[in-house]
Amino acid sequence: MKKIFYKVSIVGTGPGDVSLLTVQAVDCLRDAEVVLYDCLPATNVLKEVRPGAEIIFADKFPKNGEEAKDVIQLIEYYYHQGLKVVRLRAGDGMMFNGADVDARRLTALGIPFRIVPGITAACAASNIFAIPTTEIHKSNAIVHLIACEMEEEHIRHIAGLFRYGTTVALYMAFDNLKKIFELFKEEGIKGDMPVVIASMISLIDEDCAVTTMSETFETIEKREMVSPFVFFIGCHVTAYLNPGNKMARFAEQKMASQPSGGYRVGIQSENKISD
Repeated sequence: MKKIFYKVSIVGTGPGDVSLLTVQAVDCLRDAEVVLYDCLPATNVLKEVRPGAEIIFADKFPKNGEEAKDVIQLIEYYYHQGLKVVRLRAGDGMMFNGADVDARRLTALGIPFRIVPGITAACAASNIFAIPTTEIHKSNAIVHLIACEMEEEHIRHIAGLFRYGTTVALYMAFDNLKKIFELFKEEGIKGDMPVVIASMISLIDEDCAVTTMSETFETIEKREMVSPFVFFIGCHVTAYLNPGNKMARFAEQKMASQPSGGYRVGIQSENKISD
């Protein structure tokens, strides 16, 4: 009898709110026999994993001299056991979150895989708070940037995009934001450039504020906003919806996400691979 192997599923977990998982992502979690993750934001979706499945946190920065766990090595082991393996990636796996590395290494190992899209933090925030990131006939571009480490020349080039109406979404930018704003101003971007700050997107402590470059830090302090942040910067950005009553909104989401009777579990027969 031939041994059956299954494609590994690399699943984007979205911004954190379980109700924002794709249907395919939920199917994968409910069908998995082994779930691997190394990013803490992914813990929010673990309640969707079926009972009895093995859940493994591969700590990349262990304490007490323990050896770091390599997720790909774990995937390789469980794949060859003939188990259905899910590897979680925060947000969308292919956007800043390392699924490209997984894809390269799994390809080199000859292990088949699929990648299940997730909703990015900026995409979620722009919809939750109705933040326009483009404007028809005026701006047709938005640039997403990891901004924790950016060279000065790169920042100056980004500043040049604002003259075309481009929106810039900055991730992981808070520690570097003062320098970024200073360089923007040196490139002629005025302090009244609109900024929308979105924090803890889709989670219970989420917040959103419309401000300007000059008043960004004051706004964060006054509202006691906490990271992680996404900063939307551009002449067209604003927010037409505010956080409102968060507890009430999450209660509504919880009711809306309740199954009407049972739930669908993906058989994933198309992922079977005979030895």
